[in-house]
Amino acid sequence: MPERKSGLRSLNNRGFAIFRGCVPAAVLLLAWLLLGTCVHARVTEGRIRAILLGDVIEQYGSYNSFTVIGYDPSIITTLIPSRPDYIGGYENAYRNMRQYMPRTYEQLVQSYDLIISSDSDRLVFTSMWIGWLSSSVEDDGLGLLWLGSIMSEVFVGWEGTSVAEVLPTSQAPGQYTRDAAFFLRIIDPDEPLMQSLPWEKTPALANVNAQVQKEASLLWATAEGVMEVHPLMTYWERGEGSVLCFSSKFPIGVLPWAKDWNLFPQAMIYMVYRTVGRELPEDPYLFERVINSFIEFSTFNSVLDSILEWVERFGGNPTKVRERFDELVDVQLRGERSFLEGDIEGAMEVITEAREGQRSLMEDAMKAKDEALFWVYVTEWCALLGTLMISSYVLWALMVRRRLYKEVRTSRLELRT
Repeated sequence: MPERKSGLRSLNNRGFAIFRGCVPAAVLLLAWLLLGTCVHARVTEGRIRAILLGDVIEQYGSYNSFTVIGYDPSIITTLIPSRPDYIGGYENAYRNMRQYMPRTYEQLVQSYDLIISSDSDRLVFTSMWIGWLSSSVEDDGLGLLWLGSIMSEVFVGWEGTSVAEVLPTSQAPGQYTRDAAFFLRIIDPDEPLMQSLPWEKTPALANVNAQVQKEASLLWATAEGVMEVHPLMTYWERGEGSVLCFSSKFPIGVLPWAKDWNLFPQAMIYMVYRTVGRELPEDPYLFERVINSFIEFSTFNSVLDSILEWVERFGGNPTKVRERFDELVDVQLRGERSFLEGDIEGAMEVITEAREGQRSLMEDAMKAKDEALFWVYVTEWCALLGTLMISSYVLWALMVRRRLYKEVRTSRLELRT
């Protein structure tokens, strides 16, 4: 009997040890499953953190494709200009990449939700960074918005890399940029992105990168020319993440949209939303008014801030105006919070109130500028008046009183014959 009890006790101990060892594993498995189901949902609300690569430079003034998405309060952008032929060569591109690219893979996936690439040159990227881009999509659920070329005539393309494998399209053999008028045609009318905007009323694109749709990908829209048709918007979910390809090139190809389509900012913003799984706004025109209000508010604030800085440099004291300016910034933050909470109408009301405050503040800022300039004008007038008085006195002394002239006797030369 004692031996039997000892055996049972030993069996129980072994069972408890097995159970104790399984609990952490079960907890880890459950946590992994929960995280796996939440990967696509982590940016359905709040801010979208995007890192932008390639020709992310000024292209259309305030309607730069990368600038307009930054006006959306829910999108935080980190721009890394890395297109060598746009920024003065490979040395500048390498320096920007070394300076702004995350130092580790963990920093990349923890700091960002979305990668945006526009005509990125593969030679600027190390093999390590190329691996990061593809792994961050497949393994850690980042979104990838690929704009423009997979391969180009002017820079080395991405064919044969792990990044090319995660894209829903591949480069068309022997073809690169097709320069012609291409009109958008919707292929999948049930896709929410295609329903969200009047895409087929857009101006003709000026070019497109020739690409081929991959199996299992979804073709949402094509670019149709006179004699050719190419994929324009292609999408798929790859691993834990998702990838959207937009094949028209920046800046030239999309320039007609930027110049002549009032919904161009929404188009860029909606592509960002769709790539990360964010629900698209129901009313694009209300969204347009809100985004335009944010753009105008930010531009106006920049002008106001420049005026106040100028006044301060000239010795003015716009303290009260500066305090009101700071209050306006607080109002803007309140509007952004309403926007992030999904209350677009509330955000519109707040921004409208802030715009009215801007107009009165601009009048006060101009008065402060005039006051600062008053003393500049007085100083300049005094200097001018003093110079005029001194010059007048010298002229009078020389020409009228002739005090500075010494009297001399005239001489006459007599000629003798």
